[in-house]
Amino acid sequence: MSQSVNRFAVGPVVGEAGDSHVRVFGGLPKGKLSAGEKGLWGRIRWRRAGEMDWSPPRAFRLNGNFDGSGVVILNQLQPGTRYEYQAGWVNTQEDVALDWSAVEQGQFLTNQPDASATRFFFGSCCYRFVGLDGEIQDDRADKIFAEMSSRATSSKPDFVLFGGDQVYADSMYKFGAASTREDFDALYRESFSQPHLAKLLRETNSYMILDDHEIENNWPARANAELWTSKYPAAIKAYQIYQASHSPAAPLNQAGTYLDRDPDRFWYTFSRGPADFFVMDVRTERVLSRWPWQRRMIGDIQEKAFIEWLDRDPERIKVLVTSVLLFPEQRRPFRGKDAWEGFMHQRQRLLEAMGRSRSDKLVVLSGDVHASLYACLTLKDGKQVHSWTCSGLFWPTALRAFRWYRPMIRVPGVLHGGWGKPLGKVEVPGEVFSDNAFSEVTFDAEGASFQLFDRRQRPISETSQKIRWR
Repeated sequence: MSQSVNRFAVGPVVGEAGDSHVRVFGGLPKGKLSAGEKGLWGRIRWRRAGEMDWSPPRAFRLNGNFDGSGVVILNQLQPGTRYEYQAGWVNTQEDVALDWSAVEQGQFLTNQPDASATRFFFGSCCYRFVGLDGEIQDDRADKIFAEMSSRATSSKPDFVLFGGDQVYADSMYKFGAASTREDFDALYRESFSQPHLAKLLRETNSYMILDDHEIENNWPARANAELWTSKYPAAIKAYQIYQASHSPAAPLNQAGTYLDRDPDRFWYTFSRGPADFFVMDVRTERVLSRWPWQRRMIGDIQEKAFIEWLDRDPERIKVLVTSVLLFPEQRRPFRGKDAWEGFMHQRQRLLEAMGRSRSDKLVVLSGDVHASLYACLTLKDGKQVHSWTCSGLFWPTALRAFRWYRPMIRVPGVLHGGWGKPLGKVEVPGEVFSDNAFSEVTFDAEGASFQLFDRRQRPISETSQKIRWR
């Protein structure tokens, strides 16, 4: 008699993939495991795409301390290979015959380190209206993921990169905002189990990084002692469970077979084909001060790691992912202190390091502003830094903020550092698209392509851009 494998309530989510390993996340229905309870209830099997025979089922641990979720690491995979898999749960630790008919198939792709190109989806900021009862009130936010899944079927991206605000814990500002572990866990459960997003995450490798709305708007601008000791730990624990756990930020044991401990940082690096990515954490290390030269977006260790990363394999494409804009900056009446324009001294150090580095293929990916655009910064020595911003995946028409972003930015114009030092000239050669969108980014030896698509998968040619490396 076989036992049916149940679907996960959240997931499976395919996360980071190296040359020979991949992480897969899954979460039980609420309440199946209480805090302190653990069980080898997870089950997964896999095979190379096109093959008939599955691997033997593998059991993995699900943990009530992490909202009934777990991450399994599959090793000894082949580089640059697409795999099919099925993952779910059974309420037994016994080795029994399994019936997989109720569980959908997913896919993942391992990295090919000597690939000449990489192609991926990029987007950020997916607003979902959450009522006072804590429930998501409509499914409009999920529709763009149907288009992304549809395009993924034909274009087969290597992965999807989410640049922040994957959830909105404060969709009505302070009214009904998430504040407890239960609130934040429930928000992720509802958001990540919406059908079209769930399909995309099941069938495409994903990388994620947080921005402010995973905690609250413009965090930590209004933080006080109570919020630091109540809301912040709850938000970060939920982020760790549902986003960081399947990313390179969560450390593995020495053998690389299981998650070893909680992350001690949320920034991370990874590589795909010819490109290296540095995914910054620009939220949890901030130092705010009335004195501009003392303000920091990132900590000393992260800043040093970024500068060292720039000169590691400098012939490769170097991609900085920062959830808030590095450039362009806004005109003075609109200028704030939340983006990099509010941290001009540290931004200057990063851009000067990029100018000094031996790397010539420099790209910045950003989100946050609910608008999409390409910008180019020409530094004083002539080196170019290319910026691609894609935001938001969904933002309701009723909330018109940022819909008129082009008049707010100062281009063309000189970008300044601390004490007014000129760093270079910023230009935006195309149009700014201020509506819901996602993008497909391609890097190869010749250059880069940034293709923008609206919520119905129609190409936005006036904003899309192709560049060639100098």
